Order: sequence, then C-alpha cells, then structure tokens
Amino acid sequence: MHYPDLDMSDGLAEALKRRASGLGLALDGLVEGFGRAVLVTDRGTVSISIAAQERGFGIAIYESGVEWTSGATEDLGKALRAATAWQDGLPLDDYVSEFPFMNPGRLAHAFVAGRLAEAQWQDLLDSEYHTGGQRLLVSLAPFGELRRFYPEISYGELRFTMPPPRQDDRVFRVSRGGPGFHVEEPCPERREYNLDTLDEVARRIMEFFSG
Repeated sequence: MHYPDLDMSDGLAEALKRRASGLGLALDGLVEGFGRAVLVTDRGTVSISIAAQERGFGIAIYESGVEWTSGATEDLGKALRAATAWQDGLPLDDYVSEFPFMNPGRLAHAFVAGRLAEAQWQDLLDSEYHTGGQRLLVSLAPFGELRRFYPEISYGELRFTMPPPRQDDRVFRVSRGGPGFHVEEPCPERREYNLDTLDEVARRIMEFFSG
C-alpha cells in the first residue's frame, strides 16, 4: 500500500535496481539481504530497508563495524541517489551536505582522519554507563601504549582488537576475576588464564598484538 512504485514480486533488491535503472543510476550490485537490500562498495556496505507501517526508506552504511552514516527518507529517488553517491566515492562531508537526511556516524569523522582508536577510547571513557568493562578501561587508561588498540565493551568484559579496518582477527578479552583479572585469547589458539595486576594485563596486551 505504501509502495505502489515498487514491484517487489521478486524481492526488494531487484525492485530497487529496476527503479534505479529507470533513473539512470547504476546499482547492479544490489543483492537481497535479511529484510533489506545490500550493496557492497569499496567504502563499506550500504543497506536499504523499507518501513512497514508507513512509507520510508532507511539507509545505513557501515564498514568494519563502524557506522559511516545513516538516515531515512520517503523519497525513493533520493534514497537511490544516496546509495549511488556513496558507491561513487562522494566524500563524507559532501555526502551529508548533499543528502541532509543522512547523519554521520558517531566515529565517522575519526575514521576519515585515521584516529579511530583514539576517538573510541575517549567516547568509552566519557560514557555514563559505568559497567565493569568501562571501569576496567578507565583503570587501563594511564597505560598510553594501549591507545593504539581499539577497545569495545560488553557489560563486564573489555575487548581489544586492531582498529578497523582490521587486518587480522585477533581479539584480547579481559574482565575482573576475583582479586585479579581473567583473560581470554580466542585466536589464533584459544587460551584462558588469570593475571594479578593491571601492569601484567597491559604488558600482555602489548605482547599479544606484537606477536
């Protein structure tokens, strides 16, 4: 009812490709995703979804887990032009200026500037959600050599990886465990062990990623 201009008999991706072609836009790479159409580009993945209760096209663009930009519009032509512009390499600031319904992600400008790890550290340190993982990050903040790694928090656990776009799958997990700290290294070979002090944790993180 909300999308009379889209024939979705063979899926959303095919419907969007037909409409794009009619507008002179090339979105041949669109494929069907889970409840959305997906376009893989050199700068991440563009996801296009449609609202169920009212007319609306949602667009989200991610790369290596980082949100570049997202937004929504009722205008199908604008949505398709936005997807095409990102595919064609329009810079972030120009992109959100041309498509004002798209908003840059929390770390998008840091990603552009090549200081993603630094921005992630500061964002998590400033968080109002004082979970066990966040408090552990605060405790490790004085170890400046750790600022090159990318922290993520999941409740009581703190994870470190290389900053996106990641070059490997190494993950270092640490949490409070009794009087000390519990460490998990899922790969390349799974290991679990305990450490007694923050100095040992910081030193092991450095060793883990230098190996």
